[in-house]
Amino acid sequence: MGYFVIIITYFPLLMQGLLTTLLAWILSACLSIIFGGLFGFLTSHYCKNNFLKKILGIYIFIVKGIPGYVQILIFYYGIPSLFMINISAFYAATFALTICSSGYVAEIIRAGFNAVDYGQWEASCVLGYSLRQAFQRIIIPQMLVISMPALCGEIEQLLKSTSLLATIGVMELTRAGFNIISRELTPGLVYFFIAAIYLLFSFILKRVGLFLEKRISGGTNR
Repeated sequence: MGYFVIIITYFPLLMQGLLTTLLAWILSACLSIIFGGLFGFLTSHYCKNNFLKKILGIYIFIVKGIPGYVQILIFYYGIPSLFMINISAFYAATFALTICSSGYVAEIIRAGFNAVDYGQWEASCVLGYSLRQAFQRIIIPQMLVISMPALCGEIEQLLKSTSLLATIGVMELTRAGFNIISRELTPGLVYFFIAAIYLLFSFILKRVGLFLEKRISGGTNR
């Protein structure tokens, strides 16, 4: 009964942490999809600018090679100290997660584009499709079918990575749990409750991903 009272008592704090977690995740997910999608296309065989491919290839190599935790420390401690600027812990960590995830998204999108035979692009041009029509109706739908499982997995992993925000003091879900444990000394209860919340959202994302895969696959088969 005492454990139940603890959860009820600190439920508002946990929900506040959850909202911060979801906000950081939504911002970083949207931005990483935008930048990663663009970089993925520009490094695919549909882009003929080899110099740009090399530059973006170096960028992707760097952001994939440095752990997300280290990137958060760089953006929160390193860059502000070098350029004498102030940046909040939330935005520093969210931007770092965006940069880190965009490299993985770029690789997923690049592989998806490259898996669509270039001959289909050439055939669509012969048939009189405009640039926009060819990509909208032929290339992108096939790329999404191929990339969607890995892309959904990356977005799900990004949600879990938001727990790293706790390391620089952001009051997200995990940090809220730390504060409760320091007061009540009930780590087992709090950690299991936090784990259950992450599992719930992972389950929701999994179902949404499967739904999107079916819709996109159905659309390409019409």
